[in-house]
Amino acid sequence: MSLIQTALGVAPADLLITNVRVANVFTGEIHPADIAIADGRIAAVEEPGTLPSRAARQTLAGEGLIAAPGLVDSHLHIESSLLTPGPFAEAVLRRGTTTVAEDPHEIANAVGLPGVRVFWAASQGLPLHIHYLTSTCVPAAEGLETCQGEMGPSEIAEMLAWDGVLGLAEVMDARAVIDESPRMSAILDEGRRAGGVIEGHNPMLRGRELNAYVAAGIDSDHTLMTPDLLREKARLGVCLQLQERYLSEALVAALLALPDLPQINLVTDDVSPDDLEERGHLDQVLRRAIALGLPPMTALRAAAIEPARRLRLPGRGAIAPGFRADIVLVDSLEQFAVSTTISDGRIVVRDGETRWDVPSAPELDVLRNSLNLAPVTAGAFRLDAPIDNGAIDIRTIVSHTPGTTTEAEILPVTIENGSPILPAESDLSFIAVLARGGASRFVGLMRGLGLRTGAVATTHAHDSHNLAVIGRDQQSMTTAANAVISAEGGIAVAVGSETKALLPLPIAGVVSPEPLSVVASQFRSIRDTLHHLGVDHPHLLMRLSTYTLPVSTGLRITDRGLVDAAARAFLPLIPQTVTA
Repeated sequence: MSLIQTALGVAPADLLITNVRVANVFTGEIHPADIAIADGRIAAVEEPGTLPSRAARQTLAGEGLIAAPGLVDSHLHIESSLLTPGPFAEAVLRRGTTTVAEDPHEIANAVGLPGVRVFWAASQGLPLHIHYLTSTCVPAAEGLETCQGEMGPSEIAEMLAWDGVLGLAEVMDARAVIDESPRMSAILDEGRRAGGVIEGHNPMLRGRELNAYVAAGIDSDHTLMTPDLLREKARLGVCLQLQERYLSEALVAALLALPDLPQINLVTDDVSPDDLEERGHLDQVLRRAIALGLPPMTALRAAAIEPARRLRLPGRGAIAPGFRADIVLVDSLEQFAVSTTISDGRIVVRDGETRWDVPSAPELDVLRNSLNLAPVTAGAFRLDAPIDNGAIDIRTIVSHTPGTTTEAEILPVTIENGSPILPAESDLSFIAVLARGGASRFVGLMRGLGLRTGAVATTHAHDSHNLAVIGRDQQSMTTAANAVISAEGGIAVAVGSETKALLPLPIAGVVSPEPLSVVASQFRSIRDTLHHLGVDHPHLLMRLSTYTLPVSTGLRITDRGLVDAAARAFLPLIPQTVTA
């Protein structure tokens, strides 16, 4: 029978939800209603008691809860949760997210388009609607790092033709856009030809350069957002994708001070497994925005119908006839505690419990053994100075807390037997990057992380996901690195010859096949162990994984050297010629 027949009461509903209060994103009201669903879509939303309940195949008592549209996340990376698609879907459906736009650039950089296809295949048929965007910066910046999974215009065009691919993912290399590099121009041409969205990433652009970037058709941004940046980008028609770490009372006040509300989406971007388990997903961003002063219904629109419209997914993000039956039952918009999640008219979470079988996705096993790294010795982490003994200046990465920014600092360092000595009371550490396959490596210095002893190694290192190791001594660095290599990828903390904590990430070296409960527990062990060693950062996974991101800001490090991210150029470790 047709949806029309169900709406008219002639045909039975597959599911009738009774006695709820609908959060209406069209009128801003919260009003009592019953909801009839058929064939995965909403057939009718009527006054309570007016729909023919006796004809419904299944009835769900809403008990006066608020029925809100399922949340839509227009910008995220599943891999940042360290989960594969099935366990990720289970985790976020419990939090009320029913549709996401996945940028797989972690998988893409690690194992290329063939690996992305496998990850995409594992995303199909799940009750979470996982749409894909085509990663545009693989590698993140040409010529600055070794990347195993390069994707050029032809790979971009191929992926744009896959089912459920909505457009181009974040264009991170703003310099290539502004300079009209042939490669980036060709990628943008493919995106325009496909007619989908083109997502942005421009934390530092202002004035003419920002105008040029937006003129290229890149009309969203999810990165650093201040009141001044918000106003400038909003005036240029940029969709403001606001993630939790940039939300503040001042930002919300600046947003509400505008005569008309600009395009805003609430997004997650990156959520670590412990945060996902303990605090939530897009529901947490929603709660935070409301707590900072964004009106509840405005926040709900920004987390439901506005991102659906942004992604050009009609029929999502609202509770109305003809829309997909993606509905969550919550206690209030302010608390957004989800008791029930309905996806395509199917109850997939009830009373907080998962009601579907999460597939194991054995096809992802082909993405194992991607590091191609042999065990290393302490010599891999030796920083060779140009003198045997004495003092020299070394260009050093300075790490900032609570953010993930960095800057360069020239520090005097004592050299003994050709290698720097790190004083016990200092905050200096070695930082090294070893390319997948072992073709190249680079060792530098950093400070600001707080590490007092030991080392941490990770292959979840944006964006090429080479092996990054930070440590106070070569023995600890060797132990941590070899623990990760043995695990086929992951994060490890070591002190001396002992591995203190390990989170294996064997799928492409960036994600785990385990459920959230296991991965979150392993990550908490990493976090707690590092805390005992002096590291205390509110966004630990992002902090550890972004020292190697050459398209970010400040001073970064890759397997090829130190990178001035703004200039997209290498800087020498030793800033001037040294004579013994």
